[in-house]
Amino acid sequence: IGLCGGLFVVPLNALLQEKGHETIGAGNALAVQNFVENLVMLMFVGGYSLVAAMGIPVTQILIGFGLILLVFIGVLAVFRMRRK
Repeated sequence: IGLCGGLFVVPLNALLQEKGHETIGAGNALAVQNFVENLVMLMFVGGYSLVAAMGIPVTQILIGFGLILLVFIGVLAVFRMRRK
């Protein structure tokens, strides 16, 4: 799993650095990426803690988080298509 993750993440970060260099700089692009990743992670951990305290089963929580993430990515995709 780690190898597959690395094969996905390394080219993605290289692309981010290339596109970031053209706009705000490679270092700034990575800083923004890391900030957003950590912010979303904290939001999901907080959300999980709240929902788990209500007694909802873990499988339902994960399915719910997956659906939230799917909708969010769909909104981003639509926004990106409209910008072009």
